[in-house]
Amino acid sequence: MSSSGAAGARTTDAPWWPTAGVALVCAALFVALVAGTASVHGAPFGVDLALHSWVLDHRPPWAVRLAVGVTVTGSGVPAYALAALAGASAFGPGRWRGALFGMLALVSAQLPRMLVAGLLARPRPPARDWAWSASGYAMPSGHTTTSMVVAVLLTAAVHRGVRGRWRPVLLAVPVGWAVAVGLSRVCLGMHWPTDVLAGWLLAAVWAGLAGVFLVLCRRRETGAVQSSEGDST
Repeated sequence: MSSSGAAGARTTDAPWWPTAGVALVCAALFVALVAGTASVHGAPFGVDLALHSWVLDHRPPWAVRLAVGVTVTGSGVPAYALAALAGASAFGPGRWRGALFGMLALVSAQLPRMLVAGLLARPRPPARDWAWSASGYAMPSGHTTTSMVVAVLLTAAVHRGVRGRWRPVLLAVPVGWAVAVGLSRVCLGMHWPTDVLAGWLLAAVWAGLAGVFLVLCRRRETGAVQSSEGDST
């Protein structure tokens, strides 16, 4: 068997249940957090108040400026451009199709986030605490969810297309950036810490379900090809 065939076989034989298990655990934690927040009508938890107060008392001007620079990359045009870049990089020759796929993948995560945020309607921290502009409800944090989903797409693109000594670094950079975006939302006083946690959990659920879907699709596609080859021999 050729090296490309072996790689294809490894991809096809990849078990889907570990990914599904991670998605299930994260979904349970996400539901518990949202339900707990709903039970107190969106009021902040004690840990939210404590961390929020600590951040307001300890954020120097340079940290605020850095947080603003990071947070603006985690949503809107920059986020969708990065999602398109990830899709285009992963698809190789079909770059326009890949770019569209990347943006649609991000949309598929945004829809449930907006639904949960609208139903929960959790207020943000007081506007006087904000160091930047914000709009919409607090949980799950939109910037946090968006950036982590984009990080998953970028990591998948690197995993598929990059080899060599820089590969481990490039695999870690997207997640590090997404974590920084989430933390910037707390630093700027526009989200409670549990809003950010909810965003990370939702992104993890999305990533797990997407991984299971892709593995099952690849198995079905490979099975159809093998069946066709068997019929032709």
